[in-house]
Amino acid sequence: MGYLKTLNSNDIIVTPFTVNKPFAPGGTPPEYSTTGVFVVDGQNTSYPEAGGNVGTGSLSLVYNSIKQLYYTNYISGSEGGLSNANTASFNPDGTVSGPVYNTIYDNTIQSLDELRYFPTGSDAQISVLSIPSKQFGEYIKPGSFSATSISEDSQGNIYFNTKHCGNIIYKAGLVIYTGLIDDNGGTNNFIDPKWESSITIYETQYKCTIRANEFNYSLNPSLLSSSINGQNLILNNGDSQYSDFVTGSDFSPYVTTVGLYNNKQELLAVAKLAQPLPTSQTTDTTILINLDR
Repeated sequence: MGYLKTLNSNDIIVTPFTVNKPFAPGGTPPEYSTTGVFVVDGQNTSYPEAGGNVGTGSLSLVYNSIKQLYYTNYISGSEGGLSNANTASFNPDGTVSGPVYNTIYDNTIQSLDELRYFPTGSDAQISVLSIPSKQFGEYIKPGSFSATSISEDSQGNIYFNTKHCGNIIYKAGLVIYTGLIDDNGGTNNFIDPKWESSITIYETQYKCTIRANEFNYSLNPSLLSSSINGQNLILNNGDSQYSDFVTGSDFSPYVTTVGLYNNKQELLAVAKLAQPLPTSQTTDTTILINLDR
């Protein structure tokens, strides 16, 4: 009997599940960080602004990047609502009139109840809290973010006290403070932010079934008689002398370890049983192995 057995698709079950981890760095995030959360401001001004930063830290680039990525469809909408898209018209005579390009953009819409107000006045300001991917995983858990006087509704909206003041982009790890709808934006320092990360773990279950007539032979050298014990005769040429208790019909090997191999017979994982398990000569024995990845 060979020591390997092939598993088919019916023997493997993959189950995804989401896990969350809370983060609470505390205090006021810095203006820039290479390892943790930080806050960067944006402003509707020329680039580069007088005496300001050049490059990704520019107030102008932050403002316009956020505007382009997440608010393009909402600029002309009423109080953060969706704008009407400019589309072409198809005439009865087969001609097309109107704009060549439509104004619909992919702004990472997260819910039907999401408002995307964005200040467009001269020198309008925004503030962006950036969370690194290693601290939010695949996305920020909806409903888990909060800061001093800031909350969110699980639909992508954030509120200052009870007034809408911006948006949280869960999959990008960004919290955007655009100010209240009736002002021209503003700056919020996001004091004492808290959130939970989300990541999907896949649990793979392997069902290893030993039939009653399988794996009934052992290569364990401790089963050899004392006269040849330690000479590895089983492995070298198959010649062996077993101890008397092994040769009886009632003897069954014990399972202590299960190895998982690929098609090239390369060992990929090893599962250890809590205690030795005797194989049965009358019924099948099933061992379940759970592997998370």
